[in-house]
Amino acid sequence: MKIQNMQDERVVALRRKINSEAYGILMIVLLGSILVQQYLFNAPFKQYAVEVICFFGMSLYMTIRYMTLGLDIYGEGKRSKVIPLVNSIVAGIVVTVIIGVLNYTQYAEKYKEDGIGYFIAVLAVTFISATISTFVVMSCLNYLNKKRQAKIQKQLDEKEQDEYFVKSSQNSKNG
Repeated sequence: MKIQNMQDERVVALRRKINSEAYGILMIVLLGSILVQQYLFNAPFKQYAVEVICFFGMSLYMTIRYMTLGLDIYGEGKRSKVIPLVNSIVAGIVVTVIIGVLNYTQYAEKYKEDGIGYFIAVLAVTFISATISTFVVMSCLNYLNKKRQAKIQKQLDEKEQDEYFVKSSQNSKNG
């Protein structure tokens, strides 16, 4: 018989929290590395391809795992309803800043000749497009997640009903 180490629940919870925080930091660093290499260093894609594959691969893996297990992608509570909107706005701002810096560095002379109005119009369209497209994707993921949760809940309810009927039929035979 094997002796298992019984660990305090607090220790296990703290280790999981530390691992989760480390994962978050690693994902932020990977994204930062991708952006720096792509936009500041003008590196060829093959130089930062591993970071892109790791970042998007792990993001996709986590999303799929959450959905298959029926867990809320955005957490639970009041904040979970606001997260898709906030993330969409943040993504819109980040994309707009990156595109704005790139466009201005490449086409500064054109903007000086034609006026800064075109530059601001491009930024506005970029922000709106990025925000809406991110919100649509996040809403679709949320819809699919809720649908999966409902399916899992239905399966659990059916299993619970079946167990109840089996127990009640056994009790009626014995009684």
